[in-house]
Amino acid sequence: MASPSLVIRRIVVEGEISCDLQFERGLNIVRAVQTGGDPKSTNQCGKTSLVELIQHGLGRRQKSKAKFHFAPIIDQLETLWLEIEANGEVLTIERSLQEITARARVREGPYVPGIGSTPAELVSIEDMSALLLKALSIPIVSVKTAQGDLVPLSFPTLMRAFVLHQEDSFGAILDKMLPERRRADVIGFLSGITPVERFVVEDKLSEIQLEVQDLEGYFNSVQAFLMENGVPSLIEAKAGVRAAEEALQAAREAQRSIQHEIRQASTSQSPGESGRIDNLRRQLLSIQDEAAQIERSLISLRQEEERLNEVLASLRVDRQKGRRLRVSSTILSSVEFGICPRCLLEITPEMRLRERYARCSLCNRPLRTTSDTPPRAMPKTEDIDLQIEETEEILKDVHREREAVQNKLEQLRALESEIGHSLNMESQAYVSPVVDRLLAQAHEVAQREAELARAKALLGQAKALEAIRERLDQLKREQAELEDQLREARRPRKTRLNALRQIYESILMAVDFPHFGSCRIDSRSLMPYLNDTLYIHTGTAFKGLATVSYHLALLELARKEETFFLRMLVIDSPAVGDLNDESHDKLLHYLAMLQSTAKQSDSEHDAEGLDWQIILTTRRLIPELEPYVKEEISAPGRMLLRKRK
Repeated sequence: MASPSLVIRRIVVEGEISCDLQFERGLNIVRAVQTGGDPKSTNQCGKTSLVELIQHGLGRRQKSKAKFHFAPIIDQLETLWLEIEANGEVLTIERSLQEITARARVREGPYVPGIGSTPAELVSIEDMSALLLKALSIPIVSVKTAQGDLVPLSFPTLMRAFVLHQEDSFGAILDKMLPERRRADVIGFLSGITPVERFVVEDKLSEIQLEVQDLEGYFNSVQAFLMENGVPSLIEAKAGVRAAEEALQAAREAQRSIQHEIRQASTSQSPGESGRIDNLRRQLLSIQDEAAQIERSLISLRQEEERLNEVLASLRVDRQKGRRLRVSSTILSSVEFGICPRCLLEITPEMRLRERYARCSLCNRPLRTTSDTPPRAMPKTEDIDLQIEETEEILKDVHREREAVQNKLEQLRALESEIGHSLNMESQAYVSPVVDRLLAQAHEVAQREAELARAKALLGQAKALEAIRERLDQLKREQAELEDQLREARRPRKTRLNALRQIYESILMAVDFPHFGSCRIDSRSLMPYLNDTLYIHTGTAFKGLATVSYHLALLELARKEETFFLRMLVIDSPAVGDLNDESHDKLLHYLAMLQSTAKQSDSEHDAEGLDWQIILTTRRLIPELEPYVKEEISAPGRMLLRKRK
């Protein structure tokens, strides 16, 4: 697997002022041309604006509108379109140049006019980093701070290594990136000098460290609280529980002894005293059994009484019915109708003759029965009266029997109460003092149980605190092991470090770095030392050259080795600052040699077949680089962003 490839293919700005630049693989130059022979005219023509557009399109978060690079002309700008090729996949990123915090729109495929009306994926500026890292097959990693927090190496952070902005790139390698340790993290990750396993360990260590900090703070607060409230240590709490258990066991033994003494007192008195209590107890039980039998008999008698009352009431009802039937028969048989009771017409003799032929004289219907015909099964009132008298006699006998049983039950209850009182008095005379002792001992047992419960509660709190301590100790052991692993993982890969040093040394020699003697790269800071001196102290005129050469070395390493460094560089006018014209020309000659060597190495491919890209803005140019100039800009007539005709 080769190092990831990112190619800037096209930059389009829409608005009142605009631009449309296309780039290809290999070397691409945007040249600032002097106007009227004035060198200062190249300062404000748009070289840095190109880098700002690239950074903006690649998801850089702007601090504020006021500090936005295009703030003075923001009203004349609308939309940025950045067409890129990430590991062979062409994407077009759309981002507003006015609403700088608005979400970006990402589309597959190249930029074409009217692409804004096609469907796109809305991506927040925060999520742009993950999208680009995924497209470039760069893992998402983080580094741990001293406090244990994880700081992700986002794409905008990594972008500082291959997009060199004149304000924060040529004063030093990854200038203004804080803390300084972060520079080594970024370079080590991108170059592969730092193993990827290191970041996996850092993730685990961060999680453990944060948990240790939280748990340690919680443990200290709980320990202080328990100490303030008199909670003993675990050993003292265990001793307290043992003492409370022993005291409770002794109290229960004493209680059982008193209970045994009470049983002995109730069964082992003198013969006369023992017989008296036993007799009273037997009499009481016998009376209770007899009273229970009498209660059952009384219930049966009450049920019988209720049944007889129901029978008596039924017979009285039957007697009233019989009397009514007899009276109604007498009345109806004595009535002769002269007129119809319904239509009030006279009943004729002819109609009366009908009854001789078994027909009703009124309705002329066949007679089956009439209302004045007495029923065949009508009971006689004399029989009903006899039954009522017999039932009343039986009911009186039941009343008398129930009253007798009730009186006997009351007598038994009175006798039961009397014997029970005597039994209580006899028992109190011999058992009451022991019972008092038993009650007092029961109170003692309850107190000992409460003390044991408190001791167990304290033991539980002490155990919980000890469990926290054990968990904290375990986490600290895991943290120590991970810190050992991290120290091992942080060790640079010497072969990769040496490869970078050799490439850097060859580039310094190619640009004819002044007074160059030796080169080494510090294994911890990954910063170069030239002639045993840190590169920023080699001289005011040479620091920028050493910085650009270092990034070129990272690019060359990415071409030769499998790294996470993109095979791309954007160099923003390296002559700004301390890079003098002589060093600048040597750097330009090296870039020309790099381009020609790359093309000659594979004669079957043109520039589109190159595996790297460099976009350079410069005001100086050598003849060898003129074929690679993509745009010439100048102030004020030919700015990078200008009104198009």
